[in-house]
Amino acid sequence: MTASFFDTLVPISNDHPLPSQDSTASSASVVFESAATDPLCSPKREGERPKLPVYEDLHQHISTQLQKLRDLEDRFDKMSGDFHKKVEDAYLRLSDELTGWQDSLEIEKLKYEKEKELMREVRKIQDEKVKLNVGGQHFETSLTTLRRDPNSMLSIMFSGHRTITPDADGSYFIDRDSTYFRLVLNYLRDLRIPPNVRNDPKIMDELMQEARFYKISGLLKLRWVYLSTLTQDPVADQLHKLYPPQKDHAVILHLQTTDLSSLSFANYRIDPRSSFNGSNLEGAHFEDAWFVFDFEHKVDFGNTYLVGARFPHAGTPQRSPGIQFNLEGAVTDDPLLES
Repeated sequence: MTASFFDTLVPISNDHPLPSQDSTASSASVVFESAATDPLCSPKREGERPKLPVYEDLHQHISTQLQKLRDLEDRFDKMSGDFHKKVEDAYLRLSDELTGWQDSLEIEKLKYEKEKELMREVRKIQDEKVKLNVGGQHFETSLTTLRRDPNSMLSIMFSGHRTITPDADGSYFIDRDSTYFRLVLNYLRDLRIPPNVRNDPKIMDELMQEARFYKISGLLKLRWVYLSTLTQDPVADQLHKLYPPQKDHAVILHLQTTDLSSLSFANYRIDPRSSFNGSNLEGAHFEDAWFVFDFEHKVDFGNTYLVGARFPHAGTPQRSPGIQFNLEGAVTDDPLLES
C-alpha cells in the first residue's frame, strides 16, 4: 500500500517542550526586573538628569582632544607665520646685499674701464710721441695734441698727407720763437689758458700772433671768451635808449670789450668815430647798417673777433668808396673786409 504524504512527516520531539504559561510568566518577570534595575531603561524622574558616566567620559575625552588639536593648530599657524616672516626678512636682506654687491661691481667695472682707457691713451701717446725743435728749444708732445685743431698748421704738418723729414736726432724743426710755444701746446692739451695769461695784455698780444701763425682758431677766439655777455634784447634796448636810430643823423657807438656776438645793427647810421675795440663780434650783422664817410676817422674794429660777421659790400650805398675800418689786431675770415 502506497504511503501517504502525512506518513512522511517526522513526529515532533518533546526534547524541547514549549514553555508553559507559568514559565512564560516567570521569564517576563525576570525581564521586567532587569529593566527596572538597568539605568538605561529606568524611567527618568521629574527634574532628575540622567546619569551617563560612560558617555560623559567619552565626551570629555573628545573635547580634550579637540582642544589639543586647536592648540596644535594655533601653534602651527604661529610657527608658520614666524617661519614665513623669517624667510621674507632673509630674502629682503639677501636682496639688499645682492643689490649692494651689484652696485659695487658696477663701480669697480667703471673704474676698471677708466683705468683701461687711461692705459690705452698712455700707450697711444707713447707710440705717438713727437719731438719738436722750435727756434732751438726742444719740446716733446703727441700726435693727438698736435692734431687737436684739424685746421691748424700743426695738424696739417703731421696729418700724414705730407712728407716731412726729421732731423738727425729725430726732431722736427719749426722756425719760430719758442717763448710762447709752451702756452700753445698747453692750450692744445687743455683747450684753455691760465687766468694770469689772459689778464696780461702783452702776453695775450704775443700769444695771438702765435695763434695766427699756427692758425689755431680756438686759441684766437679765447681772448674774447670771458667778456661780459649781452643777449640781443638788452643790447637792442640799450642801443635804442643810448643811441636811438636817426634817419638823417649818424650815431657814435661806444661798445668796447663786450660780447656782441650775433647782434644786428640794422638801420643804424654808424658814425666813423664809433668804436668796438676789443669786442667779440662773431656772427654780428652789419649788412643792413649804414657806414658814414669821414676823411679823418674810421670805425675802430681793432682787436675784435669778426669771424662770421657780415658787412655791406664795398662800393654800395651803405658802404660807399673810401670808407675804411681800423682792423689792427682783429681776427676775421673775410678777406674783402680789409679792402
